[in-house]
Order: sequence, then C-alpha cells, then structure tokens
Amino acid sequence: MSKSERGRVMVFGSKWFGAEVCKRLAQHGHDVALICPDSADRAAQMARDLGLPWAAKPDHVPLCGADFPWRPTLCVSAHSYRMIPPWVIDWSRLGAIGYHPSLLPAFKGKGAIQAALDAGQRFTGGTMYWLTECVDGGPVVVADGRRLQERVQVLPNETAGELWRRALAPLGVDLISAAAGAFIDPLSGV
Repeated sequence: MSKSERGRVMVFGSKWFGAEVCKRLAQHGHDVALICPDSADRAAQMARDLGLPWAAKPDHVPLCGADFPWRPTLCVSAHSYRMIPPWVIDWSRLGAIGYHPSLLPAFKGKGAIQAALDAGQRFTGGTMYWLTECVDGGPVVVADGRRLQERVQVLPNETAGELWRRALAPLGVDLISAAAGAFIDPLSGV
C-alpha cells in the first residue's frame, strides 16, 4: 500500500497554529484534511489555498462520518477546543494526538500558559499526548524512543501571548510534525 493510501492526517485545528500544522504536514508529503470551527478561520483559508479537503463545524456540533473525506491514519488536535469523540479515535488507524502548551501533567486546560506565568515558572514547555476522554490527560507521546515534551525558557516580563508566539506555537508545529513523521512514514516503508 502506498504512503498516500495510508498516511492520511485529519487535523482538528484553528487559527495560525492549525494553519501552520496543515501546511507543514502537507509539505512533508502527508495527505491532510481539516475540520475547523468556522469557515472564516485562518486554518480554513490555508486549507483552501493548499487545495486540502476541509469542513467548518462548530466545536459544539457533533461529528459524523460525512465530515471525513477518508479514514484517517492519525488524527491531530492543533489549537482545537473540540473534544474528539472516542469513535473517531478508535476509527483512526493509529489514534489521535494533541499538542498542549505546558509540561503535562502540569497546567492542563485552556489557560495553561497564563497559569504557568502566574505560578512564577521560569520554564514551561509543550507536550504531545495521546487524546483520551480526559482533557489534556492522555500519556505523553513517545516517538523514535523520545518523549515528545520539550522545555522553553520564560523571558522576563513575557506575556502569555508573547510566549506562545515566540516559543510555544513554533515548538508545537515541530512536535506535531515529528510525531506524524515518526508514526506514518514507517508504515509506508519510505
């Protein structure tokens, strides 16, 4: 079976981060499709620009099989607040992974970056984890013998937004790309 038949990544994402993840995965030869919360979203625009299959579906609206252009090899959560249902995780050949901007298990949830700053952390980081029914609660992804969890330094007087843009968002794109490459490329023999 060829890589294009097996290496299909379904991205649940939004904004700059979702757009960059779609772009990076497509650049690395993965078949990519996107589900985002709004057709005006930056990630939807990137999917249109790249000619990727995509669908806009608000996070509170349940997913159905028609939302998927094909059975995914891997699902990726990239700046998505949608709880990926168990049937999607089970249906995906390899399951589903997500990126969280903290050193899990510390600072779970939406306000993780600000919570780390409020706690006076001098270092924080990003974590790739397996999606489960627990918010930010799955095990850390291990790929090629390496835990996909990295630290970044917090600069003096840095805001949560600045830290996200400078270090945590680029780190997340890199970690998602590394995970997808480690899990999908070996399946194709490429």
